[in-house]
This record gives sequence, C-alpha cells and structure tokens, in this order.
Amino acid sequence: MAQRLQKRDETLSDEEKQPTDFIKRLRFIVLGSDEVLINEACDTILRSTDGNRMDTSKRGGSCVCRESCVSGRHVSVVKTPAYWLENLKTYLFFRSRVRDLKSDMEFCYSMVFPGPHAFLLVLGDVQNSGKEHYLLRALCEVFGQEVLDYSMVLFMHEYSKSDIDRNHCVRKCRTKPHILKDNEDNVLKLFHDATGTMMKQRKGSFFTKDLELLDKAEAYFKKEFDATYEERESILRGDLAEMKTTEENLRTKITEMEKQNSENVEELQDLREELDQLREELDAHRARENQLRKDLDASIGRENQLGQQIDALKEKNYELKEELFDLRDHKRRVNAELTASNERESQLMSDYEKLQRELEQLKGNEKKNPRESKDIEELLLTERNRLQAQKEVQASAQEEELDERKRKLLQTVAESQHGIHISTAVTPPSVSESELKTPATP
Repeated sequence: MAQRLQKRDETLSDEEKQPTDFIKRLRFIVLGSDEVLINEACDTILRSTDGNRMDTSKRGGSCVCRESCVSGRHVSVVKTPAYWLENLKTYLFFRSRVRDLKSDMEFCYSMVFPGPHAFLLVLGDVQNSGKEHYLLRALCEVFGQEVLDYSMVLFMHEYSKSDIDRNHCVRKCRTKPHILKDNEDNVLKLFHDATGTMMKQRKGSFFTKDLELLDKAEAYFKKEFDATYEERESILRGDLAEMKTTEENLRTKITEMEKQNSENVEELQDLREELDQLREELDAHRARENQLRKDLDASIGRENQLGQQIDALKEKNYELKEELFDLRDHKRRVNAELTASNERESQLMSDYEKLQRELEQLKGNEKKNPRESKDIEELLLTERNRLQAQKEVQASAQEEELDERKRKLLQTVAESQHGIHISTAVTPPSVSESELKTPATP
C-alpha cells in the first residue's frame, strides 16, 4: 500500500524528486472542537498576521479552504467546523453520526485533491476534556486505519513531555505531536515534520484513498506519453536525416565558392585598393564641405549680428531725432520767454526811469517832506534789486538745463558710435553747438 502511494506521488507531482524541505505545495486538513483555536492555528500556519502575505479563502459547504504563500511554498489549509465533535460525543449514536458526517468529510477531503499531507488535530488542553479522539475514530471509519499515519496533534500551549505522552489522542496518532508557536521557524518545523519525518514511516508524502483512479490515470497518461514520444522521435529522426543532407549540400557549395574565390582574390584586392582611394577622396570632400558649412554658418551669424546692430542704430538715431526736435521746441519756448522777459525788463526800466524822475522832483521838495522822499527812494532801490536777482536766477536755470540736455545728447551719440564700431557722424547737419546754447541776455 505504501509503495503504491509513493508511486502515486511520483506520478502526480515532482515532490519526490527533491528534498522534503523544498516541496512547493502543502495541503492540510485542520480539525478540532474549539472554533477559536482552529482559527488561531490556521492563521499561524498561513502566517496571515504578516501584512505582506497573500491569504485567500474559498468556502465549500461547512468547510473553508484558505491558501497562502509561506517561505516560497503554496500552502492550502481546510478548516473543518467545530460542531462535528458535538455530533460524535455520544457513543451509542457514534456510527450513525459518522454516516451523517461522511459526505461532509469526503467533501472536505476533495477540497485538497489528490490528498492532504497531514490531518492536524488542534488541542487546547492536554487533558483532552473535549474527547477530540472521537474525530480520529470518525476519520478511521470514513478513510480507514491508514489515516492515523497522516494524523498529527497540534498543541496551542506548552505542556510537559510526560503530560503529552499520556494524552489519548497523541497515543492514538502514529506521529510525533507538535507544539505550535506563532513564528516562522516553528511553522517551517511543522512542515518538515508533516512531510519529512512522517514520510519516513509512511513512505508517501500525502494521504489518498483513490488508488484505483490514480492507477487508471497513470496508465492512461503513460500510454499517451509513450505514443507522443514515439511520434516525436520519428519526426526528429526525419528532421535529423534532412539536416545531414542539407549539411552535405552546404559543404559542397562552400568548397565550390572557395575555389571561385581563390581565382578572384587579385581582382578583389585591386577593387579594395580603388575603394580605399575613393573613400579617402570622399573623406577629403566631406572635410572641405564641413569647413565651408562652418564658414557659411559663421558668415550668417556675423550678418545677423550686423543686422541687429544696424536696427539698434536706426532706432537710436530715431530717438536722437525726436530728442533734437524736443530741444528745438524747448529752445523756441525759452527764446519766447526770454523775449517776454526782456520786454518786461524794458517796461520795468521805463517805470524805473519814471520813478527816478519823480524822485528828482521829490528831492526838490525834500525840504518840505524829507521823510516821505527817503521812503520812496528805498522802495525803488529794493524793487530794482529784486528784479535784477530774479532775472539772473531765471537765466542761470535755463542755461544749466540746456547744457545738461546737450551733454546727455552728445554722450548718447558717442556710446552708439562705440557700440557698433562704425565711424559715422551722429549729430544731424542741421544742428550746431551755437544753436544748442542759450542766446545771450541783452
């Protein structure tokens, strides 16, 4: 039986071709009487507490199959319902209850086809108060006594070895129990015990009860494989013969081409020399062409730069002309103001002379009213000084303004001539320095 089971493993998977620590797919069925402990055991085995673990589940009736990836292995765990044990605790109705649960157990078994690597019985108390050994008896009733070789007790807490050895479920199972802890090393040890240590005594990596079906499948696949192998071998032999014929033809053609090539070696050498000479001439032409392109690009760049400078000069010239027109208008306004000032000055002079005559007349009457004559004379002198000071200030301000405008205009022209390196007369011919100066005060 064990030899046939090992043969099934070799047929359906590659697990027997590598060490048991590297079996890529593991399947377990978890049983127990406490729903909380069963869930805790499933979470610990699947490492579902790690945030980056994949954990998917699918439900089939009262059973739930959960899958995850643990240390590079694909692990499937079928969680059975806790109420199975409640239906088995009464001894008088044990066999009838097993018959009622048989379909559920077989369906649970089918969820990990072709079979589980181990049935894991979860215990929370070493005293076995829940009578979980009834679950092992039910498994034997449904799947046969051989299922005990694939059954293992999982303790969720630490207990002494003597207490564990006295446990009824541990004595009933034919494999060493395991104390499950929430760390990856402990879970990997569970995988090793379930596939390696247990396999030494079972001589098979997983449990299955469909031996006849597996024998038929093995025979069918072997027959199909042999037929396909023979067909492919015959095709490969034909291809090999055709390849040999093609190889001989190619060798004959190569020999002929080598003979023809030896006759044309000298001609080929002359053609190579001519080709090298043409390449040198072509390289020289390309070098000259590249130099001409560089010179042309440089000329275009200088032309663009000169065009920009000419445009700047035209714009500056336009601005200077506008400023010149403004100066001419200002000059006309200043001349008009100066003329008006001269007229006012003439009027004031005439008034002054008139006042002077009146003063002389008053001097003759000084003996009559000396104080009034003195006040009039002081008033005339003060008015004359005020007019003279006002005239000098106005003339000085106008002269300074014109000098400043003239200086800025000449500086702008000089900067323009220096920027474009062209010796061109900037000052328009219609303007002279004498025109830019303020006319002398009469």
